[in-house]
Amino acid sequence: MSTKRNGSNNLDAILKESAKLMAKQGYHGTSMRDLAEVTGHSLSGLYHYLDSKDELIFKINERGFTSLLEIAKEIRERDILPADKLRAVISNHIDFFSGNMSEMRVRMFGTHDIDKKRSQVISDLKDDYASIVRQVVHDYLQSQSDKQFSESEISRKTYLLFGMMNWIYGWYSKNEHGSASELADDIYVTFTQGCLG
Repeated sequence: MSTKRNGSNNLDAILKESAKLMAKQGYHGTSMRDLAEVTGHSLSGLYHYLDSKDELIFKINERGFTSLLEIAKEIRERDILPADKLRAVISNHIDFFSGNMSEMRVRMFGTHDIDKKRSQVISDLKDDYASIVRQVVHDYLQSQSDKQFSESEISRKTYLLFGMMNWIYGWYSKNEHGSASELADDIYVTFTQGCLG
């Protein structure tokens, strides 16, 4: 992992512009020279911030999942009803990804080109985030039913929710489908009305 000191605002801009290009051209179709050009840096200047495309993928994933995890932790600790926690988690996820669609597409590439150590960091962040969402789903279900849900049921329903939330990168457009808030409301209603069926 790079130990270079970065201006975080400049790095954020580099990650955002790089993600836009990589989302269009794909991982293997994008070179470091392409990334330097789109970010307005010389190739050597870009290497001051990123060692490689692998580090770019790592940074995009790390920053995204860290942000999601921090807000999810805060939502989990709120003194609100389980249904409101679920709605807040869904809204946060949709707000984040709808506002960072290029980064989301890059995340869908996976981390297969990242070294094992970095892949483990991303895997741990994803697992921590999924664990919080699973707990929120569990608490919601138990608040709505006397039934005791098995671990497999909770896990299945949680990943059904993730399926709805994550797949928006393939089709969602604010101009065509309405606001992120409207989308989050639809997902919440669809999930809550269906998961107890």
